[in-house]
Amino acid sequence: MKLQNTFPDPITPKSYPDKLQEVSYDPFKVMPTRLPPHPRVFISKAQLASARKRVAAKHPVDIACLKTLIANGKLDESLPARIPFPDKDGLLGRYAHNAQRNALAALLTGNHAHRRRAIALLRLVAPACPKVKWNGFEHGLISHLAAAYDLLSVTPLNPADDRTFRTMLADMPARLNLCVHRNCNNHNAMNLSARITVGAALGDQQIIHDSLYGNQSPTGWRYGIIHTLRHDILADGMQWEGTMGYHMVVAVVLAESLTVLQNCGVDLWHRELPSLMQNDGHDEHRGWGPKGMKCFKAMLDVFFYQMFPNGDYSTLHDQILGNIRGVGAWWPLFPKAWEVYRDPKYTWLLNRIRHDYPAKPASPLPPWFREGRGEMDFVRLESRTWPKGSFSLAKDAAFSLVGRHVNGCSNLPVNGTTILRADAAREDSPAAMLYWGPHWAGHRSPGALHIDLHVGGHRITQAPHIYKGAYDDPRHLRWVRTTIAHNTVAMDEQSMFPFDFDTQSAWEYDHWRDTISDGVQESFQPGHAFKAVRASNDNMYRGVKLDRTILLTRDYLIDVYRVTGDTPHQFDWAMHLGAPVERPPRATSVSLGGRRGYHLIKQAWRHPQRAGWITVPFTVGSLDLRTQILLPARAELIVARDPLPDDLTPIGDREKPGPRTAVIVRAKAAKVLFLSVWHFDGKTPTVHATGTADTDVDLLIGKGRNQARWRFPIDA
Repeated sequence: MKLQNTFPDPITPKSYPDKLQEVSYDPFKVMPTRLPPHPRVFISKAQLASARKRVAAKHPVDIACLKTLIANGKLDESLPARIPFPDKDGLLGRYAHNAQRNALAALLTGNHAHRRRAIALLRLVAPACPKVKWNGFEHGLISHLAAAYDLLSVTPLNPADDRTFRTMLADMPARLNLCVHRNCNNHNAMNLSARITVGAALGDQQIIHDSLYGNQSPTGWRYGIIHTLRHDILADGMQWEGTMGYHMVVAVVLAESLTVLQNCGVDLWHRELPSLMQNDGHDEHRGWGPKGMKCFKAMLDVFFYQMFPNGDYSTLHDQILGNIRGVGAWWPLFPKAWEVYRDPKYTWLLNRIRHDYPAKPASPLPPWFREGRGEMDFVRLESRTWPKGSFSLAKDAAFSLVGRHVNGCSNLPVNGTTILRADAAREDSPAAMLYWGPHWAGHRSPGALHIDLHVGGHRITQAPHIYKGAYDDPRHLRWVRTTIAHNTVAMDEQSMFPFDFDTQSAWEYDHWRDTISDGVQESFQPGHAFKAVRASNDNMYRGVKLDRTILLTRDYLIDVYRVTGDTPHQFDWAMHLGAPVERPPRATSVSLGGRRGYHLIKQAWRHPQRAGWITVPFTVGSLDLRTQILLPARAELIVARDPLPDDLTPIGDREKPGPRTAVIVRAKAAKVLFLSVWHFDGKTPTVHATGTADTDVDLLIGKGRNQARWRFPIDA
């Protein structure tokens, strides 16, 4: 169908996909009008000139990085006559990477041997490409090839080589289209990063346009970078899949795409784009709206507001990033962000990273030049000194459309995360995180209303860690993807929706089901004397409402967890401590059975006390802590050993994951109130409570002048 008149607002893939693919269709004015000469992919002409000056001036950082670049390029390594297949040694990927290294070294040193080596490597790779069984996930290899060609093209190639290399690159978009992930997730963001690199290297406006606005692949429409920025970066700044690790992955590949566009004369770093308000046709999540403009920078700011006071992140969901100090593991995200935005909190972070990862005495290199791509990234980054910078969690802030940080507490209402910090100015301050968001991504676990407690720079309670085998490890499905592994409530030994059946997939999410998983934030109180948040969810278990309030002070946390339904069930309230719990005399051993998740919890025992408040002391590091738990009627307290983690350490963490202890309160009723007080000062004050799951709850802590009275209204 020929479109006679363009809609006044941007068209979508649902209406006229052919029109949306036309290079002339550019409603957001993001297409480069005139491409600059080579180089314009990995670096710009100005960056190359600046890097050459620093090398000529023998700047210590540049000389050290250049030395590593040349060594890793393996100029003197013998090459085969052809790449053998099967390519058991991974020569294709290694040669693509070394082609980029040598092409860059040639421009920096003037040594023609590097240029000859880069050309020789591409001559080996080009005829091998048709023999490869591509799957569309080869974005790294393809990006190296495109960057190498762009760097070599600064000086014209001979026509035969130029034709060969351009033909090789021109085939890459079709190979990238083999990737089965073509919509909202992290794999498509990686795919688009490689695609725009190819388009910029070839000077192909169609490929660049496809990268930005999307394209029709053989298996359906593939979303572009514009969709990612408008929809998949939520209105609170979080990447929709919901973990800081995958947030980092997408931030990194988007930053690479934005860097290539910047080198082509287009600034998307500062560009605000309107939030997507409805389904583009193939959306994987419901994070549309609200009306307003969003900028990539909010995605960077979220790294600061999702952290506990010492920089740690919760290990909830598929978390691979443990602390903000690890955020530069794969790409110099914040060195680049500092040069783009000049935000003082970014250099605050850079100096923190330098402090936490000090260089050897003889080395001039900060971490982002020592590790990974530093051997090449030094030409893209101008700064060699960084001001002290400043950042404080005690300062209020707004990020993106709805993300808010008030009085030391951060609220991300679309992702569904609230972080309370008792004293945001102190790194050892008590803090707590409540997760109440939707299970709308495969990288999330069935842990609605999960909480994490952080005190004195330690994770006191935790979610399960990913294992070395990641998603292929059977424990990922049978432990990490179970509700009992989380700090929340499980019903009838069954995991929450959408893991409410014995699935063999670790990727369940509500997109595949008729029911949605959304929770509701009932209140958020970031006060001075205390901080509190309340959330509920009636979508996890049929006919049951889960309602949790946590209240934080400098001395303790109060956890009020109400469970209400019409018929009796077994409810297991679980908290997983990063510490052992001493077994008291007269405790009896019990078995938690063979249901999924439960079958991995071992050495379980039942506390001999069967009513009233039970005090559970434990120690984390040098902290003397305790929790006081009120047993519901006819309930029991069970303590057991969680399955051991392996030594896979979240990026940025300094300590390997340790063993966890499960503290479980088991009750059988239609309505249950789970009430606990977590003390940070080693004291065990008198506590008294009145109320039920469906009434107001009153709690007294302490005596006399030191007594505190708290009320948790049911209808507030």
